[in-house]
Amino acid sequence: MFWLLACTGGEVETTPEWTGPIPIRLALNWFPEAEFGGFYEGVLGGHYERAGFEVEIIPGGPGAPTLQLLRTDQVEAAITAADDLLLKRDKRLMVTAAWPAFQLAPNGVMVHAGGAGSFEDLEGTIAIEPGSPMETYLAQRYGWDDKGVNRVPYSGSIGPFLADEAFAQQAFITSEPCIAEAKGAEVRFLRAADAGWNPYGSILAVTQPPPPWTEDFVKATHTAWEAYIADPSRANARISELNPDMTPALLECITKKQEPFLVGTDGLGAMTEVRWRQMHDTLEGMGLLGNGYPLEDAWLKF
Repeated sequence: MFWLLACTGGEVETTPEWTGPIPIRLALNWFPEAEFGGFYEGVLGGHYERAGFEVEIIPGGPGAPTLQLLRTDQVEAAITAADDLLLKRDKRLMVTAAWPAFQLAPNGVMVHAGGAGSFEDLEGTIAIEPGSPMETYLAQRYGWDDKGVNRVPYSGSIGPFLADEAFAQQAFITSEPCIAEAKGAEVRFLRAADAGWNPYGSILAVTQPPPPWTEDFVKATHTAWEAYIADPSRANARISELNPDMTPALLECITKKQEPFLVGTDGLGAMTEVRWRQMHDTLEGMGLLGNGYPLEDAWLKF
């Protein structure tokens, strides 16, 4: 329960701001998948309810404007990535990161097992979102223009990848590698984090300044993700119901692959100034930040 202070005739009295569970609409930036497993576990396992919250999870999709929904009070919490949050803040969108599910960036490039062993070795054609921050970073760092690396828009399908042993494509550890393996392909996932592109992923964001319930919500979220890592079966079953493309076998594969990305080296849910400053400086060096928006309150320190 949170309280507000009210002054009446020189006296101070407390009045409840909420008299029941605090309603939270949580906007995802993609369809229901294992990368959001802990949030679903928070609802299904009663972690949010015990902390005093009534949470509605709102699925997203391509281009889901989660931070805009947050800033316009259409939701109370939203999922994003560290690079997107910094870019939106640079445009004066007052939001802040409260908790990251992924310590290591879950995105990268998928190649066939006999293909490139590193980003330095990439050549030929790669399907990747043109002009995206990750594409811009990789192209600049590895001289893709000078090397003649042909970038084509990623359609969201792994069909071209399966049809061409020389083809590479952008991927998330929570999606394409397991989908390709289920189709019989042997793949290698080149982690963007190993190339120096390492924004926190599946970040829980709130408005800036943060609502008074934020710390309690973060604690409940952390507990829920710990429970999901220990036993993902309940949340994965629900995700499969909501997104039939996520079959039980596929979710089992994804859950195993994503766990090291969740924990990383600093531990589940940790955020450090070093990592945030590295991401900020990387974006600034790419010419994507330029308004001098302060970094100091881009993430919360509890």
